[in-house]
Amino acid sequence: MTLPLCDRFPGTKNLAHVTLGCFPTPVESVPELARLLGISSFFVKRDDISGRAYGGNKVRKLEFLLGQALAENRRALITFGAVGSNHVRATAVYGRQVGLQVHAVLAPQPHTPYLDANLVADRAAGATLHFVESYSLALARGTELRDQITSRDGVEPLVIPFGGTNARGIIGFVNAACELAGQVAAGALPEPDLIYVPYGSAGTASGLAMGLAAVGLRTCVIGVRVVPAESTNPVRTRRVMEEAVTLLRELDGSFPMIRPESVALEVRDGFLGEEYAAATPESLEAVALAAAHNIHLETTYTGKALAALVADARAGKLAGKTVLFWNTYSSTSGPRKPVYGL
Repeated sequence: MTLPLCDRFPGTKNLAHVTLGCFPTPVESVPELARLLGISSFFVKRDDISGRAYGGNKVRKLEFLLGQALAENRRALITFGAVGSNHVRATAVYGRQVGLQVHAVLAPQPHTPYLDANLVADRAAGATLHFVESYSLALARGTELRDQITSRDGVEPLVIPFGGTNARGIIGFVNAACELAGQVAAGALPEPDLIYVPYGSAGTASGLAMGLAAVGLRTCVIGVRVVPAESTNPVRTRRVMEEAVTLLRELDGSFPMIRPESVALEVRDGFLGEEYAAATPESLEAVALAAAHNIHLETTYTGKALAALVADARAGKLAGKTVLFWNTYSSTSGPRKPVYGL
């Protein structure tokens, strides 16, 4: 079975990739919640079950990032995140699965109930954790580690940025958009008017928006900011998108020349709260509301994204719309109940 991206743009089959997840993830209708919120049609994209070992949105990015590492005969990975990072956990789990040593540079965050569980899981997967006192020190520590590992192994480790967001990482969500287009064509759901996703390192939202443009869907991606604005550099995000388009067009000239400013992506502010990882009343309500309809979220990312959706619905902005909520939080591993934190 080929990737949906390769089915549409055959030249991209030469892009390094390793199969990690269980795709396509299903799309489920939630009519009771749609009626409650006054939405015409409400669907959930179940990326929470994207992988057997661990789910969530990072699996899609890691299929291309770890594929690159293996194709280039790397022996180790260096990545970054907050202490309770799900990206780091996913990288630790899947890096070990494909035989790579994982080093993670971890910056502080407010304590949440799930933070400790992620640290335990990181260590259980064999990752080496390096704690720093601030985000500003993380990249410097990563450079030190890269030099040390290169000297030791004779092979430079692959450095994966925060959230797995670089040109190859976001191609995982260009592929996801192609997957969704196939599900629309098959009648699993109508073409969505809006897709709500968390907006952290920007890779999920920007990759989806690029992919939707590439396959001709008019859906607008609503990226709900869950990190401080200064943590997501719009210049860097634009550059990553341009690099991804360049790479895809080098592989297949039929891939459209997509410009970042032309994609249907809206960044929504107002739901972060006091700081990263701090729960808000709106995210707590959204997590509880989702749990009542058997949707498992947390308050750092997905709860805030759903809170924006709920606010828009209550303001009457979603009446007559087909809305898709992309669940980026893993329910493959961990408690099957609302988790208030990440």
